Amino acid sequence: MHFSPNSTKRKALPYVVVGGGVVAAAAIVGGFLAIPAVSGSTGAVASTTEEVAVVTERPALGAARDPLSQDELSYALHLATTDPALPENITSVDGSEAPQVLSVDVTTRDVDASDRFVDVVLYDYTSNRTFMQAVNLTAATVSGSSREGVQPPPSADEVDYAFRVFLADATASAGVRAEYTSVAGGELSSIDQLGVSGGAFSPDASTVGGDVCQVDRCVEMQFRVPGGGYLDTSSFVVDLSNRTVIGIQ
Repeated sequence: MHFSPNSTKRKALPYVVVGGGVVAAAAIVGGFLAIPAVSGSTGAVASTTEEVAVVTERPALGAARDPLSQDELSYALHLATTDPALPENITSVDGSEAPQVLSVDVTTRDVDASDRFVDVVLYDYTSNRTFMQAVNLTAATVSGSSREGVQPPPSADEVDYAFRVFLADATASAGVRAEYTSVAGGELSSIDQLGVSGGAFSPDASTVGGDVCQVDRCVEMQFRVPGGGYLDTSSFVVDLSNRTVIGIQ
């Protein structure tokens, strides 16, 4: 079953991972990034929202290995997502006309570097390519490369979207729904009822099914019922590039 995104595309900054912690840059509103708090890759969004100014001019920079400030994070995303090397028709997981931001973190490769470098990883759902960018905040430059078939770990909003694709497929989700009812009672209808984690999926020689995931962006998930253990999710993955559920063995 196909799960269609919103018919009207929009400019947005999706969830990002900063130094191992997840931050959701949900939208640009009135010159600010509206950032809800999230906990892990569960898709559970807290009720509070922090507004962080969109920074397009170089802010005060920390030392080479310091944690990123919010201004540095915003500026790094500005440089990375406006890089002329990105394709014009780039899209994120929900069809928005913006790259999917997978991770943003301080570079640790060159211990002797004095400039402030940040690694930004983006994904383009139009071309199924990963963009790995080295952003120099000191010089305001971006260098990088793109590769097809490279699948970094999914961001929180990709996991959330994968769950919605799965749940919208009544046939594929029937077994998990029934298992949830037997364990927790009631009907599974929302990601908020579970602890959900996800990882990038690429088939190996022993996998039956999922060959398209050698190129497409695919996610495998684990569902935990609070106080009730895990549900069986081993028989499927979600192809986010085509918004379909794929059976695997």
